Amino acid sequence: MAFDFGIKHIGIAIGQEITRTASTFYSITAVDGQPNWIELDKIISEWQPHLFVVGDPLNMDGSRSKIQDLADRFSNSLNKRYDIDIEKTDERLTSREAKERLERDPIGTKDSSNKHSVSAQVILEDWFRSKD
Repeated sequence: MAFDFGIKHIGIAIGQEITRTASTFYSITAVDGQPNWIELDKIISEWQPHLFVVGDPLNMDGSRSKIQDLADRFSNSLNKRYDIDIEKTDERLTSREAKERLERDPIGTKDSSNKHSVSAQVILEDWFRSKD
């Protein structure tokens, strides 16, 4: 399961390690980067993932971004709450890729929550490729 962290929305994608495929799944609302934990509890309980992949929001030059501390806090909270291993992966340009995909193949509305879900899919696809 992959996450695209955002202050107002956190995108979620699910994937299959055997086929190395990822699908958009859902976007949950967040308040100042804090997800609706009860909603996320239900999703985690239903899907029972074995690994979390979280996008690491670096600046384009590779330096730490302003949002990175919040994303790190989110990753640490995920690990503590669910006791599931986390891998972070570079998420630079995933929002641009998500926007391009939504323009090519509109799936629902083009709002921010949808973009985060597609970004999570891109994050997971990139993670799968990095394991080759």
